[in-house]
Amino acid sequence: MATTVLLPLDGSPFSRQAFRAVGRLFSPERAQITLLYVAEAPEGVRDRTWTPLVSEVWPGMRPGGWREEANADHPIYATQVWDSTKADLIEALDDDVRALSDAGFAVRLVIRFGDPAQEIADLIEEDDIDAVVMATHGRSGLSRAIMGSVAERVLRMVHVPVVMIRGREVSNQPPLAPLG
Repeated sequence: MATTVLLPLDGSPFSRQAFRAVGRLFSPERAQITLLYVAEAPEGVRDRTWTPLVSEVWPGMRPGGWREEANADHPIYATQVWDSTKADLIEALDDDVRALSDAGFAVRLVIRFGDPAQEIADLIEEDDIDAVVMATHGRSGLSRAIMGSVAERVLRMVHVPVVMIRGREVSNQPPLAPLG
């Protein structure tokens, strides 16, 4: 049975440094990689799980109850914005999927919106993930108190092994280390 490894990314070269650890710790023949990117909700669009707003005026309407003329013929639906944002993220992560696939791993890409630590923990539970490999900035003191630590929150929330890679600011090495 294959080991399912979750590899959360934040889109930065820093988070991609965990690729090398995956290449060293797991065999492509025995591991399946789930790449997870958690994004913020698209600007100007409510989260899909919203509560109804009680109002006398619908969004996009003037107090008189009529749509503005400029927007009358061009409705943009929230689902279009969500789907477009998701498609852009999939395209942006294509190189990451390809790098892992070229190294021989079976790769699945998951895009979610919300709090990164919570979404990581939810996916681990939902998909029966066996291990997590993620980069950490290694902040301490005041910067950690202010910025928080997704890696630390994940570590406290999940009950699977979590490998935290302390990344380096600059790396000239390829994203995946040679196996062996």
